[in-house]
Amino acid sequence: MWKGQAVQRTDSGQRDLETLRRRRRYAGAAVAAFVAAGLVVLSDVVRLDHWTPFAQVIAFRAVFVVALAIAGVGLMFGRRPAVRWAAAAGLLACVLAAGSMAHRTIPDPGLEGATGTLTVATINVKGGSASVDEVAAVIMNSNADLVALPEAGEEFRLLLEEALGDGYTGVSLQLTDAAVDAVSVLYRTDLGAVSAEPSIEGSFPIWELTGGELGALRFLAFHAYPPLPFATDRWRSDLEGLQGVCRSGEGAIIAGDFNATLDHSALRTVMDGCADAAASTGDGLHGTWPASAPGLLRTQIDHVFTTDGLQADSVSFTEIDGTDHLAVVAQIAVGS
Repeated sequence: MWKGQAVQRTDSGQRDLETLRRRRRYAGAAVAAFVAAGLVVLSDVVRLDHWTPFAQVIAFRAVFVVALAIAGVGLMFGRRPAVRWAAAAGLLACVLAAGSMAHRTIPDPGLEGATGTLTVATINVKGGSASVDEVAAVIMNSNADLVALPEAGEEFRLLLEEALGDGYTGVSLQLTDAAVDAVSVLYRTDLGAVSAEPSIEGSFPIWELTGGELGALRFLAFHAYPPLPFATDRWRSDLEGLQGVCRSGEGAIIAGDFNATLDHSALRTVMDGCADAAASTGDGLHGTWPASAPGLLRTQIDHVFTTDGLQADSVSFTEIDGTDHLAVVAQIAVGS
């Protein structure tokens, strides 16, 4: 054998070995990526979504399910069995995750024997930077009875009352100098002698309205701290401030910025016994934040929840200049 031929064969063997190593690394990376992606879209099942990074990522679960499904279909045609098995596992995770969300697009039957209706709105005004006129227009056009206003201090609320005229009154509580730490609530004056009581056990005030035409019905205006990377404990603690409301046996409506979606197990646990208005009307995947993003890239963190004996008939969403949240307005049927 010529010396040149031996060198050429050695070089060819090394190239083949390097190609094989690259393929193995690619296969290993694909398997690891799909295992991680599967954990992301199903992290609520094993409560991994209580912590970073799952608490943040699962808020956009629908986006990850779509992306993972597209990648999985493509990798099903891969040459290595390990890659195909990983792709199949990823697609199964997509099916399970999509199944857990699908029911939110199917409207519930209407409430039988309803004796009246209440219109409830929640509008995060972003520290008072939202357009007062546009917020007032949403309230007036919907003829809202009760309005939760996260991040609205007294100054903003008074401007809003002025824009609305004599038909509304409200209360505000601000825990610091920053309006983002405030929560206000408005209600129609024709509801009569409504009593408003604050709770300040969490990061933000919780307002509870009772009495007047509300009778024994409780209305709570709520805001939770966001699940920032080093603040998930605080976020969960705020949500737990509502523990027991849905299971108390008393009629209640809870509205506000929960900084959590129905894909978060922490929210589902706390609100067990309540129905989400948007999910009840088939709008449970309609994102509310950030308002500037395309619809698919928004996540639904602004909610109206109701206990038994109450049923959302319709829900609408409105963009408002100056805030990154959509306004949510729900028509609630009240049973006997």
